Amino acid sequence: MKDLSGAVTPTALVAKFAEAGITISERTLRERARQLGAYRIIGKTMFLMPEDIELILEAAKPQPKLRVAAEPSSSWTDSDTEALIQRLTRRPQRGKHQEKK
Repeated sequence: MKDLSGAVTPTALVAKFAEAGITISERTLRERARQLGAYRIIGKTMFLMPEDIELILEAAKPQPKLRVAAEPSSSWTDSDTEALIQRLTRRPQRGKHQEKK
């Protein structure tokens, strides 16, 4: 049988976070636990084990931003630009109707 001494309810965990100066609602904590599958439920009672809390905290870490390369990664060339300009300038202008005689 699993040791339940570390099990806490979302209410108790919110209170523990509040003691540390971390503001989170019980509803938000429950939603995050459900999204991650990091909770246990028996009947209508939800509780969290230490490994569930670790998973929730780990998921709360912000992901590092991707660095933008110094050089553009596009394969667009000057000849592509010239071809596009030529294609666009060959089209007749829209909106001009020829007068019927």
